[in-house]
Formats: sequence, C-alpha cells, structure tokens
Amino acid sequence: MRRLYLETSPEETKAIDKALLTNNELQRQYNELIAVKKELDSAQLQPSDAAIKNILHYAQGLQEHS
Repeated sequence: MRRLYLETSPEETKAIDKALLTNNELQRQYNELIAVKKELDSAQLQPSDAAIKNILHYAQGLQEHS
C-alpha cells in the first residue's frame, strides 16, 4: 500500500518494482490495488439528505436556546 501512495524510500521502491517485474501474481494484485485506489480517489462522497436535515435541525435548536 505504501508504494501506491508513494510513501516508500527509493530503496524500497526499487525492490518493490523489481519484485513486480519478476512476479506475475504480485503484479496482478498490485494492478488491482491501483484500480481500487483510482475508484476511491474519484468517489464523490457527500452526506445523505437525512444527515443534512438532522444537522440543520440540531443547529436550529441551538440557535433557539441561545
């Protein structure tokens, strides 16, 4: 995972890249992780309408008690 997020040292990166070149199963798994990371990075996350309503209702209650 650290390799995906560019958190490895140059030596670690070199060793991982070498292993990826020589191990097809490892490369397959790494490619799957890259695809999942891309999907997660592009996900548009936002709260549900119910969560927004609850927050607004709570905030309104705080204003009324101030």
